Amino acid sequence: MCVRKKDVLENGGARGREPHTPAVGGAPESAGEISPPLVEIRGHYQGTTNIRRLSLLYSLKSRKFIRGYVDGSSTKGDVVYRVYPGRYLRIKYRCWSRTDPPRKVEVQLIEIKKDGGIETLKEVRIEFYDESFLDRFPPQLKDLYERCPYYHTKPYLIPLFEKVYSEGENNRLLSLLDGPNVVREGEEHE
Repeated sequence: MCVRKKDVLENGGARGREPHTPAVGGAPESAGEISPPLVEIRGHYQGTTNIRRLSLLYSLKSRKFIRGYVDGSSTKGDVVYRVYPGRYLRIKYRCWSRTDPPRKVEVQLIEIKKDGGIETLKEVRIEFYDESFLDRFPPQLKDLYERCPYYHTKPYLIPLFEKVYSEGENNRLLSLLDGPNVVREGEEHE
């Protein structure tokens, strides 16, 4: 936490509050005031023979994937985030060769609590066989799919973290959560 020493000594707290009281709303305050504690959240990746998966956080405010620290081996590990409590999108890709259809993308609207707890508010799952099916959806999903780790490799995520999406692409991703909970290739018109 960031507390100006001068405020603590002169006022008995930062701007009239107790020294460890976080701000309302979960966003950082202006310089010199206390900001809420960061919460550590973990996404996952895996690139093995039959399973490929990647789970990342997406910021609705910044319109981009949140930069995380990749921690793990060449076969599986975590993407570690330190974020403020609030609402985010968690976008996951999973491919397991023994399921039908083998590929799944999930988009979840989550709320991260101050204690590190995660509550899923809305969720949609897209099941598909061919990657061209993702062309019908917001570009964030295809970009995540293309960055998923291959056999015994760590994911290379830097280009994904640097890309900022347009307001229209962001709104399209949010509107996906208002549709059906499961969209399956071949059944999307039923």
